[in-house]
Amino acid sequence: MPEEFTFPRNTGSYGYQVLARQDPSTSYGVVWHDPEVCQWVAEYPGNHPGSGGGIPGFASRKWAARFLYRYRKPQPSGRT
Repeated sequence: MPEEFTFPRNTGSYGYQVLARQDPSTSYGVVWHDPEVCQWVAEYPGNHPGSGGGIPGFASRKWAARFLYRYRKPQPSGRT
């Protein structure tokens, strides 16, 4: 099954945004290359790339984006 995301350059930070192909206002997060470990890092929306909140160790930009696309960040239910 082909993924429905695109890779526009992330302005204001380094890396690439992972956006929904059908609705570009939907962001799955940001993927960026970490020169320290030579691996790609996946960041969920709302995290600032490089702040330590990402998931490192992906072999390519596409694999990091697939992770964000398939395993979206859980949303709070609103219950207390």
